[in-house]
Amino acid sequence: MKAMLIADTDSAEKTISGYLKPLGFDLIRYRSAVKALDNIDEIKPDAIFVSTGDFPRHWKTIVQYVRSDTGKDRTVVILLVNARFTSDDADKALHIGVQAFVSENLEAAEDEPKLMEIFSRYKPIDSGKGSVRYEYKALSDDAAFMFTNPLTDAIITGRIEGFESGSLLFRPDTPSSIAELSEGDELTECSLKVGDDILSPECRILKGGTLMRIELAKMRESERKILGSFIVGE
Repeated sequence: MKAMLIADTDSAEKTISGYLKPLGFDLIRYRSAVKALDNIDEIKPDAIFVSTGDFPRHWKTIVQYVRSDTGKDRTVVILLVNARFTSDDADKALHIGVQAFVSENLEAAEDEPKLMEIFSRYKPIDSGKGSVRYEYKALSDDAAFMFTNPLTDAIITGRIEGFESGSLLFRPDTPSSIAELSEGDELTECSLKVGDDILSPECRILKGGTLMRIELAKMRESERKILGSFIVGE
């Protein structure tokens, strides 16, 4: 399997290579976004890491090009980000098909668990022709979230897009049903299914809209352990 790193700076290469090698990946490095674009079709990488700090004007183009004919089941796309990467950038990235963001030096405590969570949703499949690729296992197959709107008592359902540092990214089925909710609102009646377990966290809205960021503010310690094991694929 092959992974592509598109970055001009050297800081992340060794760490990414060290992480991916045990998973069976060969890492191919490009310092030029244009050259990487020229070679994506030939290489057909199973995973692509793009530095948004090195290529602030190119990363969207790269992701959109990849997603124009390659779904999430074929290529994992992860952005290396720094402090200049905004929440608006994150929303745009998720909308066009990025699976995760990690710090550009992979030094944040949550980076490795985040990568483990992403790659745990992919299982290697032998094509029968001497090559191996990843097949995507949707997070929604094993995780689900719903909550009661504290203003209307309506039950809000949707899809979990990912977990990030004590919070989850949630796309409601009907965005209009949460239109009155805003940042800081508390959600006391929540149900989080992970694997075969049902958890009952108390939550807080960190960001509203069509892609919500919801903090898992209060959980029993036993529930946090269950969630932690689920995220890292243990």
